[in-house]
Amino acid sequence: MKNKMTLLFTLFFLYGIIFAAELTENIKKGMMKMAMNRLDDAQSYFERERSSNPKNGLAYYYLGEVFYRKADFSNALEQYQKALEIEPDNARYHLGIGLTYLALNQTNKAIEEFQTVINSSPNTYEAEIARQKISMVKASSRDSEIVKKWQEAEKFVPKEQTTKETEQVPGMIPGVQTPLVSQTLSVEALVKDLRFGTETKRKEASKTLYGFSPTQLEPFLPQFIAHMSKEKNDEIKKNLLLVIGKTQTKEAVDYLFEVLNNPEYSFDTKMVALAGLSETLSPDAAERLKDILDTMVTRKIKLREDARTRIQQLEQKMDDLESQKIIASNDLTKLRTQRQEIESKLSIQSQFGEGAAPGVPGVAPPEMPQGEQTIKPLSEAEVKQLRAEQRKIENDIKAKEKQIERFETQLAKLKAEKEKYENLLVKRYSTGAVKVLGVTRSQVVQQQPGMPAGMPVEAPQMPPTFSAQPSSQEASSEELNEQSLALSIIKILGRIGKPEYLPVIEKAWDEYRADSFELDYGLVRAQLGSYDYIEKLVARLQEDYSSSDIEEVYFRAEIVKVLGNYLSKYENQDYADLIAYLAESDPNQAVKIAANQALSKIKTKEPEKTAKKG
Repeated sequence: MKNKMTLLFTLFFLYGIIFAAELTENIKKGMMKMAMNRLDDAQSYFERERSSNPKNGLAYYYLGEVFYRKADFSNALEQYQKALEIEPDNARYHLGIGLTYLALNQTNKAIEEFQTVINSSPNTYEAEIARQKISMVKASSRDSEIVKKWQEAEKFVPKEQTTKETEQVPGMIPGVQTPLVSQTLSVEALVKDLRFGTETKRKEASKTLYGFSPTQLEPFLPQFIAHMSKEKNDEIKKNLLLVIGKTQTKEAVDYLFEVLNNPEYSFDTKMVALAGLSETLSPDAAERLKDILDTMVTRKIKLREDARTRIQQLEQKMDDLESQKIIASNDLTKLRTQRQEIESKLSIQSQFGEGAAPGVPGVAPPEMPQGEQTIKPLSEAEVKQLRAEQRKIENDIKAKEKQIERFETQLAKLKAEKEKYENLLVKRYSTGAVKVLGVTRSQVVQQQPGMPAGMPVEAPQMPPTFSAQPSSQEASSEELNEQSLALSIIKILGRIGKPEYLPVIEKAWDEYRADSFELDYGLVRAQLGSYDYIEKLVARLQEDYSSSDIEEVYFRAEIVKVLGNYLSKYENQDYADLIAYLAESDPNQAVKIAANQALSKIKTKEPEKTAKKG
């Protein structure tokens, strides 16, 4: 992966040479520091360049990049705009400004900048980024005036362009890649590859299709859905689920929900379907997601009830087999005793000599020890009868041994089956990290070292990602995927759900809880109006953290938001003072914005309220 990121950086480093001003030593060194995520060092080099060469637009642009990565969006916007004053037609500068406006929730201004990029440089990489961002805004606010204007303008923009050569980017779902080198391809040609090509061609087509915009993909949606039922390769099917989700249509949403509700699909595949849905998640989807979560929990409870019943049935069968085995073992012991008695008689008979019998001249019975009764030799008929009985007993012993062996085999199978059902009764709470669809911390994005200017962590045309890796106590892979799906839905419901969903969420937490997710669960409860985790959430705000950890930054911003809601209901001066401190002193703009919003809620609360927890 390190080599791939190096390649990414090299490509965009060279691209920077072509697109704009001179790459001085300060700019080069600053870019290298950014590639190593040493933002303070990078900032120092760009500031030196700005001082020594105030007409170099790159100095301001890359300073904007540094501030953007630090989530200091006000300063980022100021530097981008200064760069644009020097080079007014630079599409990359417009893109940086648009992304920053988007981070500051100034959607109309953001779309205007994105449209400028598309109109001025329609066939560039920057234009593809701009199209993706406009599509995202379009999905969340379809009726806004600016979106309608964009839809009209889009008619005049060359379409059917995406990229062919691709490279994996960290954090992506395995098998789905993001483009690097722009080449003209058509959706129609890729659909043909998908339908008729070899497995390799189908895989490549399914990956490349994700690079197209929703409006380009939408006409082919029925073919994508039809192909899902025919495709056998799981990787291709997962890629297609993301492509279907990207069309952002009601038909796509309904199909993805069908996948989530279909018991024939693995939880791993359902996780990808949920990722596809994240393109267009809205409050309207909350009820359906809540029902899916409730169904998952009900299924788990039913499985446990069925397991208890099945265990009782298996125990009864095992008891019956054990009884039969004991009887068979007793019979075997008797047969072995009879065999030993016959062998003893035949052994004594052998001492008389072959063919010896009573009254045979010249053959005397063997002398017996003094005090023991003299044993008479057996007649030939008696010997013959004993040997016949011996053969029958041997056969009976073998049959009885096989019968006992069958009992033991059956008991072993029943025992294994019983253990399987007993495992269903055990709630394996995860003590390690779990993979959860990252939706609550992806509102604002941060620059990755080596990516092109203004590119967020979620690279252009990159599908939704998962965080961390699964870990649990001897749980199966499918159990882990089921847990991941449930926790991801819980996380989403915290953002778009209703307080009345809490009982379902609580039942789900009881079934799928994970230590690493507990504070996220506490945040979900707080987002839905239950503040029993408020002290732990506040404690998180006062722990050390890296300001470059963008996921942590926005997790804290969400905590500040719910703390504001809490203080709008309950009085707590310490919490209010903490929010005021964060609004003034937190190093990250996202937390500052959330804190200022929270302060506005505190000011409107009634003056006389008793401090308490919800």
